[in-house]
Amino acid sequence: MHLVSYTSGADGTRVGIEVEGAVHPTAYRDMVDFIVDGEAALDRAREAVALGRTESNARLLAPLPRPGKMLFLGRSFREFRPGLDDDVEPFVYSRVPSSVVGPGEAISVPEPDATLLYEGELLIVVGRPLKRADPGEAMAAVFGYTQVNDVTWTNWLESPHGGPPQICLCKNADTFCPMGPYIATADSFDPSDVAFSVTVNGEQVMKASTSGLVWSIGRVLEFLSRSMTLLPGDVIATGTPAAGPIVAGDSVTVSFDGLGELTNPVAAAW
Repeated sequence: MHLVSYTSGADGTRVGIEVEGAVHPTAYRDMVDFIVDGEAALDRAREAVALGRTESNARLLAPLPRPGKMLFLGRSFREFRPGLDDDVEPFVYSRVPSSVVGPGEAISVPEPDATLLYEGELLIVVGRPLKRADPGEAMAAVFGYTQVNDVTWTNWLESPHGGPPQICLCKNADTFCPMGPYIATADSFDPSDVAFSVTVNGEQVMKASTSGLVWSIGRVLEFLSRSMTLLPGDVIATGTPAAGPIVAGDSVTVSFDGLGELTNPVAAAW
Protein backbone atom coordinates (compact mmCIF):
# COMPACT_ATOMS: atom_id res chain seq x y z
CA MET A 1 0.00 0.00 0.00
CA HIS A 2 1.19 3.50 -0.88
CA LEU A 3 0.32 6.26 1.61
CA VAL A 4 0.52 9.96 0.76
CA SER A 5 -0.01 13.28 2.47
CA TYR A 6 -1.66 15.85 0.22
CA THR A 7 -3.65 19.04 0.00
CA SER A 8 -6.72 19.59 -2.12
CA GLY A 9 -8.21 23.07 -2.37
CA ALA A 10 -8.87 24.66 1.02
CA ASP A 11 -9.36 21.36 2.82
CA GLY A 12 -5.95 21.33 4.54
CA THR A 13 -3.61 18.37 4.81
CA ARG A 14 -5.07 14.89 4.34
CA VAL A 15 -3.78 11.32 4.24
CA GLY A 16 -4.62 9.32 1.15
CA ILE A 17 -3.88 6.04 -0.62
CA GLU A 18 -2.13 6.20 -3.98
CA VAL A 19 -3.24 3.54 -6.47
CA GLU A 20 -1.93 3.77 -10.05
CA GLY A 21 -1.58 7.53 -9.85
CA ALA A 22 -4.98 8.19 -8.26
CA VAL A 23 -5.32 9.40 -4.65
CA HIS A 24 -8.11 7.92 -2.52
CA PRO A 25 -8.93 10.07 0.53
CA THR A 26 -9.07 8.70 4.08
CA ALA A 27 -10.50 10.23 7.24
CA TYR A 28 -6.99 11.00 8.54
CA ARG A 29 -5.34 14.42 8.40
CA ASP A 30 -1.98 13.52 9.93
CA MET A 31 0.30 10.66 8.87
CA VAL A 32 1.67 10.13 12.38
CA ASP A 33 -1.89 9.60 13.67
CA PHE A 34 -2.40 7.05 10.89
CA ILE A 35 0.83 5.25 11.82
CA VAL A 36 -0.10 5.16 15.53
CA ASP A 37 -3.46 3.54 14.70
CA GLY A 38 -1.61 0.77 12.89
CA GLU A 39 -3.64 -2.11 11.47
CA ALA A 40 -6.95 -0.39 12.23
CA ALA A 41 -5.90 2.55 10.06
CA LEU A 42 -4.79 0.22 7.28
CA ASP A 43 -8.17 -1.52 7.37
CA ARG A 44 -9.91 1.86 7.04
CA ALA A 45 -7.60 2.71 4.16
CA ARG A 46 -8.56 -0.47 2.32
CA GLU A 47 -12.21 0.44 2.81
CA ALA A 48 -11.51 3.91 1.41
CA VAL A 49 -9.99 2.42 -1.75
CA ALA A 50 -12.96 0.07 -2.12
CA LEU A 51 -15.34 3.05 -2.11
CA GLY A 52 -13.65 4.26 -5.29
CA ARG A 53 -13.66 7.99 -4.52
CA THR A 54 -10.58 9.87 -5.73
CA GLU A 55 -9.23 13.40 -5.39
CA SER A 56 -9.18 15.31 -8.68
CA ASN A 57 -6.67 18.01 -7.70
CA ALA A 58 -4.46 16.48 -5.01
CA ARG A 59 -1.05 18.10 -4.53
CA LEU A 60 1.36 15.71 -2.88
CA LEU A 61 3.34 16.83 0.16
CA ALA A 62 6.15 15.02 1.93
CA PRO A 63 4.43 11.86 3.23
CA LEU A 64 5.59 12.81 6.74
CA PRO A 65 5.57 16.63 6.63
CA ARG A 66 6.70 16.81 10.28
CA PRO A 67 8.31 13.54 11.38
CA GLY A 68 9.33 12.77 14.94
CA LYS A 69 13.02 12.00 15.46
CA MET A 70 15.06 12.11 12.25
CA LEU A 71 18.21 9.96 12.51
CA PHE A 72 20.54 9.67 9.52
CA LEU A 73 23.47 7.30 9.01
CA GLY A 74 26.77 8.24 7.39
CA ARG A 75 29.30 6.04 5.58
CA SER A 76 27.03 3.03 5.80
CA PHE A 77 27.68 1.49 2.36
CA ARG A 78 30.60 -0.74 1.51
CA GLU A 79 31.51 1.64 -1.33
CA PHE A 80 32.32 4.22 1.36
CA ARG A 81 33.85 1.71 3.78
CA PRO A 82 35.63 -1.04 1.81
CA GLY A 83 36.76 -3.94 3.94
CA LEU A 84 34.59 -3.08 6.92
CA ASP A 85 31.97 -5.44 8.33
CA ASP A 86 28.89 -4.91 10.47
CA ASP A 87 30.91 -4.90 13.71
CA VAL A 88 31.89 -1.32 12.89
CA GLU A 89 29.32 1.10 14.30
CA PRO A 90 27.73 3.62 11.90
CA PHE A 91 28.07 7.38 12.19
CA VAL A 92 24.72 8.92 13.23
CA TYR A 93 23.51 12.51 13.02
CA SER A 94 20.14 14.19 13.43
CA ARG A 95 17.99 16.26 11.14
CA VAL A 96 15.24 18.71 12.09
CA PRO A 97 11.68 18.45 10.73
CA SER A 98 11.79 22.00 9.36
CA SER A 99 14.24 20.80 6.68
CA VAL A 100 11.57 18.55 5.11
CA VAL A 101 9.88 19.40 1.79
CA GLY A 102 7.80 17.32 -0.58
CA PRO A 103 8.08 16.24 -4.22
CA GLY A 104 8.27 19.12 -6.67
CA GLU A 105 9.27 21.67 -4.02
CA ALA A 106 12.50 23.55 -4.58
CA ILE A 107 15.77 22.81 -2.84
CA SER A 108 16.86 26.33 -1.95
CA VAL A 109 20.54 27.28 -2.34
CA PRO A 110 20.89 29.55 0.69
CA GLU A 111 23.84 31.77 -0.32
CA PRO A 112 25.67 32.62 -3.57
CA ASP A 113 28.82 30.74 -2.54
CA ALA A 114 27.05 27.72 -1.03
CA THR A 115 28.10 24.34 -2.45
CA LEU A 116 25.51 21.57 -2.25
CA LEU A 117 25.58 17.79 -2.70
CA TYR A 118 22.75 15.38 -3.47
CA GLU A 119 22.51 12.13 -1.48
CA GLY A 120 19.75 9.66 -2.38
CA GLU A 121 18.79 7.50 0.62
CA LEU A 122 16.23 4.95 1.80
CA LEU A 123 14.14 6.13 4.76
CA ILE A 124 12.75 3.73 7.39
CA VAL A 125 9.46 4.78 9.05
CA VAL A 126 8.98 3.43 12.59
CA GLY A 127 5.50 2.10 13.39
CA ARG A 128 5.70 0.95 17.02
CA PRO A 129 7.80 1.92 20.05
CA LEU A 130 11.22 0.27 20.17
CA LYS A 131 13.62 0.16 23.12
CA ARG A 132 16.59 -2.23 23.24
CA ALA A 133 14.99 -4.34 20.54
CA ASP A 134 16.65 -7.28 18.85
CA PRO A 135 16.75 -7.24 15.02
CA GLY A 136 13.67 -9.43 14.65
CA GLU A 137 11.57 -7.27 16.98
CA ALA A 138 12.85 -4.18 15.21
CA MET A 139 11.82 -5.37 11.75
CA ALA A 140 8.34 -6.21 13.04
CA ALA A 141 8.00 -2.60 14.23
CA VAL A 142 8.77 -1.01 10.84
CA PHE A 143 5.70 0.70 9.39
CA GLY A 144 7.10 1.32 5.94
CA TYR A 145 9.68 2.99 3.73
CA THR A 146 10.11 6.08 1.61
CA GLN A 147 13.07 7.94 0.08
CA VAL A 148 14.87 11.20 0.73
CA ASN A 149 17.45 13.46 -0.81
CA ASP A 150 19.80 14.12 2.11
CA VAL A 151 21.18 17.43 0.80
CA THR A 152 24.50 18.60 2.25
CA TRP A 153 25.81 22.19 2.45
CA THR A 154 29.51 21.39 2.28
CA ASN A 155 30.82 24.83 3.29
CA TRP A 156 30.03 23.96 6.92
CA LEU A 157 32.28 20.88 6.87
CA GLU A 158 35.48 22.95 6.99
CA SER A 159 35.79 26.03 9.17
CA PRO A 160 38.01 28.81 7.76
CA HIS A 161 39.19 29.39 11.34
CA GLY A 162 40.08 25.78 12.09
CA GLY A 163 36.95 24.93 14.05
CA PRO A 164 35.19 21.54 14.03
CA PRO A 165 32.90 20.39 11.18
CA GLN A 166 29.36 21.70 11.67
CA ILE A 167 27.38 18.56 10.81
CA CYS A 168 24.13 19.96 12.20
CA LEU A 169 24.39 23.15 10.15
CA CYS A 170 25.44 21.46 6.92
CA LYS A 171 22.38 19.17 7.00
CA ASN A 172 19.52 21.22 8.41
CA ALA A 173 18.99 24.26 6.23
CA ASP A 174 15.40 24.82 5.12
CA THR A 175 14.38 22.58 2.16
CA PHE A 176 17.42 20.29 2.55
CA CYS A 177 15.41 17.09 3.09
CA PRO A 178 13.07 16.38 0.16
CA MET A 179 10.95 13.30 0.94
CA GLY A 180 8.44 11.16 -0.93
CA PRO A 181 6.34 10.83 -2.91
CA TYR A 182 4.77 8.11 -0.73
CA ILE A 183 5.34 5.61 2.06
CA ALA A 184 5.25 1.98 0.95
CA THR A 185 3.99 -0.14 3.83
CA ALA A 186 6.37 -2.80 5.14
CA ASP A 187 4.23 -5.64 3.79
CA SER A 188 4.64 -4.29 0.25
CA PHE A 189 8.36 -3.51 0.17
CA ASP A 190 11.47 -5.64 0.75
CA PRO A 191 14.43 -3.35 1.57
CA SER A 192 17.17 -6.00 1.37
CA ASP A 193 18.20 -5.64 -2.31
CA VAL A 194 16.58 -2.59 -3.90
CA ALA A 195 18.09 -0.84 -6.90
CA PHE A 196 18.15 2.95 -6.69
CA SER A 197 19.56 5.84 -8.64
CA VAL A 198 19.99 9.61 -8.76
CA THR A 199 19.63 11.65 -11.92
CA VAL A 200 20.50 15.33 -12.39
CA ASN A 201 18.91 17.09 -15.37
CA GLY A 202 17.91 13.71 -16.77
CA GLU A 203 21.43 12.23 -16.61
CA GLN A 204 22.02 9.30 -14.27
CA VAL A 205 24.82 10.24 -11.88
CA MET A 206 24.57 7.38 -9.36
CA LYS A 207 23.24 3.83 -9.37
CA ALA A 208 23.46 1.32 -6.52
CA SER A 209 21.55 -1.24 -4.45
CA THR A 210 20.65 -1.49 -0.79
CA SER A 211 22.47 -4.84 -0.83
CA GLY A 212 25.60 -2.71 -0.38
CA LEU A 213 24.58 -1.58 3.10
CA VAL A 214 27.08 -2.60 5.79
CA TRP A 215 24.27 -3.02 8.34
CA SER A 216 20.89 -4.62 7.82
CA ILE A 217 17.74 -2.63 8.65
CA GLY A 218 17.19 -4.77 11.75
CA ARG A 219 20.73 -4.15 13.00
CA VAL A 220 20.36 -0.39 12.43
CA LEU A 221 17.19 -0.28 14.54
CA GLU A 222 18.72 -2.53 17.21
CA PHE A 223 21.72 -0.19 17.48
CA LEU A 224 19.69 3.02 17.68
CA SER A 225 17.17 1.61 20.17
CA ARG A 226 20.01 0.85 22.62
CA SER A 227 20.34 4.60 23.18
CA MET A 228 16.82 5.96 22.76
CA THR A 229 13.23 4.85 22.44
CA LEU A 230 12.13 4.95 18.83
CA LEU A 231 8.50 6.04 18.43
CA PRO A 232 5.82 5.88 15.72
CA GLY A 233 6.59 8.51 13.10
CA ASP A 234 10.34 8.55 13.76
CA VAL A 235 12.45 8.07 10.64
CA ILE A 236 15.91 6.68 9.96
CA ALA A 237 17.86 7.20 6.73
CA THR A 238 20.24 4.40 5.78
CA GLY A 239 22.92 6.52 4.08
CA THR A 240 24.27 6.74 0.54
CA PRO A 241 27.13 5.13 -1.39
CA ALA A 242 27.87 8.33 -3.33
CA ALA A 243 27.18 12.06 -3.46
CA GLY A 244 27.60 14.73 -6.09
CA PRO A 245 27.15 18.45 -6.76
CA ILE A 246 23.90 20.26 -7.53
CA VAL A 247 23.51 23.94 -8.37
CA ALA A 248 20.68 26.41 -8.92
CA GLY A 249 18.85 25.55 -12.13
CA ASP A 250 19.29 21.79 -11.77
CA SER A 251 16.53 19.21 -11.40
CA VAL A 252 17.45 16.20 -9.24
CA THR A 253 15.56 12.90 -8.98
CA VAL A 254 15.98 10.12 -6.41
CA SER A 255 14.36 6.83 -7.42
CA PHE A 256 14.19 3.55 -5.48
CA ASP A 257 12.51 0.61 -7.18
CA GLY A 258 9.06 0.36 -5.61
CA LEU A 259 9.10 3.88 -4.15
CA GLY A 260 8.42 6.02 -7.22
CA GLU A 261 10.40 9.11 -8.15
CA LEU A 262 11.26 12.08 -5.96
CA THR A 263 12.05 15.07 -8.18
CA ASN A 264 12.95 18.54 -6.96
CA PRO A 265 14.23 21.63 -8.72
CA VAL A 266 17.20 23.51 -7.27
CA ALA A 267 16.69 27.26 -6.95
CA ALA A 268 18.65 30.24 -5.64
CA ALA A 269 17.29 31.85 -2.47
CA TRP A 270 18.74 35.29 -3.18
